[in-house]
Amino acid sequence: MREVVDTRFLIEHFYSDDPDVKAKTSKRLKELTQYSKGIIPTLVLGEIIKITCERRGKEEANLRYLSILRSGLHIEELTPDVARDAGLLKCRYRDIPMSDCIIASIAVKKRAKVLSDDPHFDVMKEIKRIWI
Repeated sequence: MREVVDTRFLIEHFYSDDPDVKAKTSKRLKELTQYSKGIIPTLVLGEIIKITCERRGKEEANLRYLSILRSGLHIEELTPDVARDAGLLKCRYRDIPMSDCIIASIAVKKRAKVLSDDPHFDVMKEIKRIWI
């Protein structure tokens, strides 16, 4: 089954000090790219570039952007249909951030799980969240 990668997964992958977590996230990314099952929403791409720029600078943020584009992960854009469906999810789950509704909307559209440790996704009955 495909997996929509959340920003929190990428934060752990790039910035965790725990070698066990780094090994697990690296293994998962390798599997997702090898079997073409990983999906990165453009929203997540933007968030991880922002975080990288703040922590490591603009140059590393640009390198990270290019590496994600070349990784073999499928980049999923925010389409009008995804925006509509995310808005409907936000209407139903008022306490869930809009960004999580967009990620969940993509997961529903692609019949995928969400790869995250964010408990917000557990509230949404339309999707299933998994972690490393």
